[in-house]
Amino acid sequence: MSKIKELFFKEAVQENRLVSKSDVLMLLDYLNHGGDEGTQFDAKDIGKILNNNQLISLDKVKFELGKHLSAFANTSGGLLALGIKEVKEQEEGKGKSKFSLNCYEIEKINIQHLMQALNTSIEPKIEFSVEVVPMETSSNNNEDENMVSKGVILIFIEQGLAPPHQVVRNRTYYFRHGESSVPAPHSLVMALFSYRKEPNLQLNLIKYGRPSHYRMLISNKGQAPALHSHIIINIYPRIIKEEKTLINHQQIKNTTDGMWSIKCFLGNSKNNFMKFRFRALPGQIILPEVNEVLFDIPYTEFKNKTKIKMSADLYCEGFAGHQDFEFF
Repeated sequence: MSKIKELFFKEAVQENRLVSKSDVLMLLDYLNHGGDEGTQFDAKDIGKILNNNQLISLDKVKFELGKHLSAFANTSGGLLALGIKEVKEQEEGKGKSKFSLNCYEIEKINIQHLMQALNTSIEPKIEFSVEVVPMETSSNNNEDENMVSKGVILIFIEQGLAPPHQVVRNRTYYFRHGESSVPAPHSLVMALFSYRKEPNLQLNLIKYGRPSHYRMLISNKGQAPALHSHIIINIYPRIIKEEKTLINHQQIKNTTDGMWSIKCFLGNSKNNFMKFRFRALPGQIILPEVNEVLFDIPYTEFKNKTKIKMSADLYCEGFAGHQDFEFF
């Protein structure tokens, strides 16, 4: 659930629905009657950028909007509203903002392309969501078949899990200063690095049943996604009976939950060990769910209580760990 959406549109979240026209109008009324725009809201009019030549403009969107995504993610998250116009007015010697609708023709905006541009504008990646809210309908030449739907685009940006986040195009970090997104000074960037959350992969080996089954539970105990995860398992000595391996590639492959692709490097008489590599499938993330890998060992083959040693090396972006196990 988006904490930012709940902050600005609590009723929509409580009713488990998309933001409506009335929700947006209530937000405008709040902003124009003493409401604080603050560090978690910004209104931008990029209609000309989006509507003229989208293929060219998307690169500009990466920069124009990317700096606001960077600033919100590096601060405390926020709402970026496109199609709402902000005008500064002078009142008793002070500048005061007035907000009004400046809706876009929704049909002219490819939301998937827009989201792709936003998704590639920031490093590391951030969590955000986009909603298009229809606000008005008008007709061209008074013909019903030429009805044009106009609306606003709401971008909900969550606080970053791995700050600081920089704009790809100019390699600059931004943060929110009052109502503006400004380049972050060096001291702040270094401070944000100290807040960066990291993944922490752990493996638990659980024995159950007769004949014995051993289940490896792979989980992420950290507060950041475990990207490009892979785990290398070494078992010593080889678990064999009359030259037949009791644990094999196909056996493990048939019992996983589909999260992992598996490679097997069986040992030989010289090194007398078995090695398995479990790699997360492309695009998969462990956060923080448990992923199971199951393999079976017939209990009757270990009446002599032969001690089996197993080591696990766990890797992902920003983490490397090692664990040792013994079992019979």
